[in-house]
Amino acid sequence: MTWRLLVNSPTPPPATTAARSVRLDALGRLGADWWSVIVSGVVVVLAVLGALPKIPW
Repeated sequence: MTWRLLVNSPTPPPATTAARSVRLDALGRLGADWWSVIVSGVVVVLAVLGALPKIPW
């Protein structure tokens, strides 16, 4: 019986085709930290504009 060592070899990046746009590739490269900054920025802008619903505390 032969035992194989399973090694995760790096896979080459997928070939870009006309169907995949550069914009989608750029969005995929954004990390979780930047997504949280973008989402919190949108919430702040909505709060400044008064577009968020009022919570009756």
